[in-house]
Amino acid sequence: MNFKKWLYLFSTTLLIGGVSSVILGMILERGTLFGAGFNNILVGLAWNFGLGLLFSAVAQMGFFAYLTVHNVGLGVFKSLWPYVQVVLIAFAFFDLIYFRFTTFSVEGESFIGYVWIPLGILLYALIVAYFKVKETNRSAAIPTVFVIFVVTVIEWIPALKQNNLTGMFYMLIPLLICNTWQIMLLHRLTKTSPVGEAAPTKAKAATRQRKAK
Repeated sequence: MNFKKWLYLFSTTLLIGGVSSVILGMILERGTLFGAGFNNILVGLAWNFGLGLLFSAVAQMGFFAYLTVHNVGLGVFKSLWPYVQVVLIAFAFFDLIYFRFTTFSVEGESFIGYVWIPLGILLYALIVAYFKVKETNRSAAIPTVFVIFVVTVIEWIPALKQNNLTGMFYMLIPLLICNTWQIMLLHRLTKTSPVGEAAPTKAKAATRQRKAK
């Protein structure tokens, strides 16, 4: 990826983070935002946009950190790396439920209430992976789920510690949108899959067919 492509990824992700946070703020805080005059609206929108830029920066740091870890994982675990990622996804899913329940639950509260958010994020990750595979290949599925679920949850930890539902969604949704944009744009910019393998071209496919014959 050259500098021009990286700059496009960086700037568009920033913009998406800012705009998504503004829209989310208008939904979650519409009473406060629109109930105190025009100046309050401007300040509120500017504040939300700034938060979105911050969340976008966090998402980009997490995404590029994953690309580095991914290359190391391929070198260390080789063909086992996808299975290692599946195990890490399972651990992240369990830990997100278990640690939130043990930390924030009150006596008599069921753990079921702590399952639906992790389950929703995982289902969303699977949907994104489905579209990623359609545009690339099957090997992109596990890395995509890992980025959308595990990386997002790690980036989301500051909001998780507060255990405020509005604040949690305030950070989670821009992070999910930014990470989705990055993972879906990556192969278009690099012409490769997220696992570092070149996407098969028509010429390569034709060569393989001739060899098979």
